[in-house]
This record gives sequence, C-alpha cells and structure tokens, in this order.
Amino acid sequence: MESPGPTADSCVDAIIAAASQAPAADLIDVRVGQYWVVVRTTVGTGLASAMHSEAHLHGSKPVAAAGELHRRTPQQLTRLLHSDSPPESAIGLAAANALLGPTATSLREEKAVEVLRERGRDKRVAMVGRFPFADRLREDCELLWVFERGINRRGEDLGEEAMDDLLPQADVVAVTATTLANHTLPTIMACVRPDAFVMLLGPSTPLTQTLFQFGFEVLCGTVVDDPETVVRAVEQGAVTSQITGVRRVALWRDE
Repeated sequence: MESPGPTADSCVDAIIAAASQAPAADLIDVRVGQYWVVVRTTVGTGLASAMHSEAHLHGSKPVAAAGELHRRTPQQLTRLLHSDSPPESAIGLAAANALLGPTATSLREEKAVEVLRERGRDKRVAMVGRFPFADRLREDCELLWVFERGINRRGEDLGEEAMDDLLPQADVVAVTATTLANHTLPTIMACVRPDAFVMLLGPSTPLTQTLFQFGFEVLCGTVVDDPETVVRAVEQGAVTSQITGVRRVALWRDE
C-alpha cells in the first residue's frame, strides 16, 4: 500500500521544525507591504508574498495581532504559517525564511529561470503561479502550461480545474512557494508524475533540506544581504524585480 502524500499541516510542520533548529534570534521588525512581507531578525531577514490577491471579508482582521507582532519572537511568528488567513500565513513564512536563509549551506548562485530553461528545453513544463519570465521560457519548451488564480492571471492562463488533467503530463513542474502559505501544495503535488522534475521557486521559498521529502529536486529562493534596502523597497510597494540587496540562489537535493 502506498504511503499517504503530504498534508498542508505536515508541510507547515516541517518548515516550522526546521526553523526551530536555527540559532536563537530576536525579532527586529515586521513589515507588510503591498506585495511583500519582510521579517527582520538578529539572525537574518526573510521575504514572503503578501498574498494581497487572496480575498478576505470586509471588516475582518486578516492579521489578528496587527500592531502587536513586534512583541513576539521569530519562532512564535513562524507558527502563523498554520493560519487560515493568507496574510498571517505569509508573515509566518517570512519569519521562517528569516531563520532558514542565513543558515542554509550548499547554496548555488543560480536563478530559477536558468534552471527551468535548461531542464525544460523541448519538454512539457507546468508552471504553478505565473512568473515574469514565463513568456521567455515558452520559447524553450515543447509546451508550457501556466496555472494562475491571482491578479497576475492572463487570458491564456489555466485555473486549478485543469490541474488534474495536465499536471500528470508535465515532465517539469515549477511550483510557486506561495502554495505553502495558502496551503495548496499537497493538492498540487498529488497530481505530479513521480518521475517529473519538480522545483519550488520564488522569494518565499524556504531554503531547507526538509522540503526535499515532499518531492522537490531543487529549491530556488532568495537570501537577503542588505535588509535596510529590502525593507525600504517593500515599504514603497516594490515588485520582485525592484527588490535589490538580495541574491537568487538554489539548493539542490543532492547537495
């Protein structure tokens, strides 16, 4: 009998457990911009998508402790990754990244688009979450399916209802790390072919070996080298390409 696949809780628990092994850290600040969340600690700084496209009811409190988060420890903030509120979960993911990124080893200076262009050449590629380089990537692939449900969705993009049919056909699958914050990763991975090359990518990606147990070959994320520059950009509404003071890195399963 096959073992059951990962659940949303098991994915989150694995990240929180890995972050708990990081060196003791104090919280410096939490900033929630229009597009990105940044958590700064005495160990390091982490980013996560602000999940602003995820709907919430008018009058609700997407971040229950807004205005008081600075009183928590980074480890306490990571537990928000379990929250059903997308903005709260994003804060938890950014906190985990603040602890994990600076302590990650065996990192390569490598961009996700470079990995995808090499691995996806003349193959069927599925991209879960639209990335800015999708149009460039399409030139190299036999087929490129882009699944997007947020405000970045274009007319040719596909919805979640097409995943059951198309994801098993993909040779290469690139999954946005925001699936950790909105808890959709297990549903996606259940559709992926066992022999497919699968990667997790985006600045929200936790750089921890523990994620390889869920089927990834490589994690393409971001390490923050200049926290002040990153915080300033996030506060001023920067999108990914406008955030400087970071390095794009890759963590491979075999390393």
